[in-house]
Amino acid sequence: MNNKKRKIWEQPWGYKEGFIVASGIALTGFLLQQVLGNIAPASFNYPVNIIIGALFVIGIIILFLLLKNNKIIRWLSGVYSTIPAICVLLGVIVVMGIIPQFLDTSMVKELPNDVFNIFGFYQTTTSWIFILLCFYVLTILGFTILRRTQRKQTWREIGFYLNHAGLFIAFLGGILGSSDLQKMSLRVSEGNVEWRAVDSNNEIVEVPFAIQLDTFMIEEYPPTLVFIDNHTGKILPAKKPEIYHYDENNTKFDLAGKKVEILQYIRSAAVVKDSLHVNVFPYFEEGATTALKVRISGNNISNPVEGWVSNGSYMFPQNVLYIDENVSAAMPVQDIKRYQSDVTVFTKSGQAKRESIEVNKPMTTVEGWKIYQLSYDIEKVKYSDMSIFELVHDPWQSVVYIGIFMLLGGAVFLFVAGPKKRE
Repeated sequence: MNNKKRKIWEQPWGYKEGFIVASGIALTGFLLQQVLGNIAPASFNYPVNIIIGALFVIGIIILFLLLKNNKIIRWLSGVYSTIPAICVLLGVIVVMGIIPQFLDTSMVKELPNDVFNIFGFYQTTTSWIFILLCFYVLTILGFTILRRTQRKQTWREIGFYLNHAGLFIAFLGGILGSSDLQKMSLRVSEGNVEWRAVDSNNEIVEVPFAIQLDTFMIEEYPPTLVFIDNHTGKILPAKKPEIYHYDENNTKFDLAGKKVEILQYIRSAAVVKDSLHVNVFPYFEEGATTALKVRISGNNISNPVEGWVSNGSYMFPQNVLYIDENVSAAMPVQDIKRYQSDVTVFTKSGQAKRESIEVNKPMTTVEGWKIYQLSYDIEKVKYSDMSIFELVHDPWQSVVYIGIFMLLGGAVFLFVAGPKKRE
């Protein structure tokens, strides 16, 4: 029996060589990162990305046809190169999921100056390490598909080609298409029409459609009541904070070890106070706040405390009810339940399309753009008369979807066909 230990780079190559090659490609990306910095996506816009993609695919095919029996080409289409390449790429992806990403450089003045910045990991998807590893994995995937064509073809090969070709198309389309992806923000006030958006470089750009904001609506959750520590501002009890959500059927309750009774609830109120008094009265104009009149008692409170708490608005200040030197009752800002923009979109071709846009319910225009509900005037909150939209144009999305549907089709085919029976 031969127990001679195989040396590194001695044929046939195994996992050690696979990790060395994958790490070498990552090291090459690191060196390019130091010399050139992060890749500028704008440099690879259409048609440059089309040319790169075509040359890459043609290059793989020509190399395989000329060198299909070469040991290196055969190794690159095997498991000993595939698993190490995927492991190194997954390591980079894990790092990307752990540290914050600053893809929009206009949103940050300066990137942190640490080891992650040296490797370009604060903008991982445009770093040389990530891009080179992705193309290395795609090269392995391409050679694997081509090598499979050398086998005797049966109907069972359909599942293999759907899975691997689908992954190749989705992966390559996602990389090449990232440079053509456009994201802009557009602000428009109620009753007005706007067709100018702001891109990632804070430049004003005209988009091929106009948005008219017909109405904007915000729905809030019921007001809440909490007790806070006067010294730290934290909600009590510190270990397990308790929050009361207003319920007209539950106006007497225990909260943080104290007995509370809701005496009056004014949904739209004005709060006027001076150094001695707090006056609260109904107010049905824009800028009104929410107020609760409460009575608080308990074992640690000698005399019941009665007064108003309010979460305030852009017109009226927040009002906190002082109980003792350590504790106060407060009403946090009400959480937003949902907000919706009713819009009319006008296209250059003269079409008008009306639709309601909410978070996670975007609108797709005939020009291939998607309009997402992004934000509103956070100072006015429920009285906001302005809506902020995010406009997204991804011309490569259909390519990625084709790859994904091929993957799903391959999975279904393998499930239906089942494993090959041995005679």
